[in-house]
Amino acid sequence: MRLLFVTTALLLPLASQTATAATEIHCPPSLLVQSQPDAPTGWSPYPGKDSHVLSGITLTEGDRATQMAAAAPATLAPDREVRRGRSLIQVWEFSGPRRENVFLLCRYRNTQATLAVDLPRSVRRCTVTLELDARGERVEEPKAPLQTDCR
Repeated sequence: MRLLFVTTALLLPLASQTATAATEIHCPPSLLVQSQPDAPTGWSPYPGKDSHVLSGITLTEGDRATQMAAAAPATLAPDREVRRGRSLIQVWEFSGPRRENVFLLCRYRNTQATLAVDLPRSVRRCTVTLELDARGERVEEPKAPLQTDCR
C-alpha cells in the first residue's frame, strides 16, 4: 500500500487563484505527488515524488466531504458537447440559482490523487477541451495540455 501526499505548494496557487479571481477557475496542468512506500518488515522505505499531468475533470454536486467519501460521488454530466475538428468541448451550464454546492474535481494521469475546489455561485459555465484522434476517440496522452475553464 502506498500513502499519497499532495504537495501544499500546488494547493496554495489554486486557493489564491480562487480568492482573487472568483469568476475564473482552471485546474493546474500538473500535480506533484509525494509518495511514502509502506515497506514490509526488513525493507527500508524511501519516498518518491512524481509529477502527473491533468487528465480530466469531474463536476460534482453536494457536500464535498460527503461526496468525496462516497463510493460513487454524484457527478454531473455535461449539458452539451461540441466537436470541432479533433477537439471535443464539453460544457456544463449553471444558469439558475443552485440548491446544492457544486465543486470541481481535477483528475491527473496515473495517480488517485486529485484536487477539488468549491465553485463560487457566480460561476455560470465550466468547459473542458479534449483531444480526439482521427477516429473521433479521446486521446489518452494528448500533445497539448488539457484545457479547463470555469467562469
